[in-house]
Amino acid sequence: MPSFSVLADEFIQRRADVGLKLFRTFVTADLDIESKAQEDQLLVILTYANDASTAQEHQQKLQSTFTSLNNIPVIVRAANIQQILKQTNPKPAALFISQPLNDDERKTLVNYSITQGVIIFSPYEGDVEQGILAGISVQATVRPLINMHTLQKGKFHIKPFYLKVAKHHE
Repeated sequence: MPSFSVLADEFIQRRADVGLKLFRTFVTADLDIESKAQEDQLLVILTYANDASTAQEHQQKLQSTFTSLNNIPVIVRAANIQQILKQTNPKPAALFISQPLNDDERKTLVNYSITQGVIIFSPYEGDVEQGILAGISVQATVRPLINMHTLQKGKFHIKPFYLKVAKHHE
C-alpha cells in the first residue's frame, strides 16, 4: 500500500499536469496578451522557489505543445522567483507556478503580478484564495478558478467566456 506522502505527491503532480493544460487556455484568454509580446515573441516562465527540476519537467511539457499564440512564437523558460524579480527585459507575458510556495513567496509573486501586469497561474490548492490570479478548482469537475480581487487590482482583461466558465474567488 502506498504511503500518504506518495499519494500526496501523485495528487500534486496530477494537479500540475491538469494545470499546465488549463494554463495554455488561460494565457489565450488574456485579451492583452498580444501587447505583452517583446521582440516578436511571448515569454512564458515556469517559476519556482527551489525545485528547478520540476520546473524544467513542466517546461518541456509546455514547450512541446505551446509553440505559438496568434502567430507569435512562445518561448517557455524556467526561472526561480529571484531571477524573475531581477529580470527587466524581456518581461514575461505569463507565469506558471511549478511548485507549492510559502506565504512570503506567494505574496511576492502576487505583488509582482499586479505591479508588472503579468498574469500568474497556479495549480496548487489555496493559491488563488491567497491572491494568485488564476488556478484550478477541483470539485465534481475541474474548472478554472479566478481571484476577482487580483483581476480587478491588476486591471487584467480576460475573455468573458473564460470568466463565465471559471469559478470566482471574491
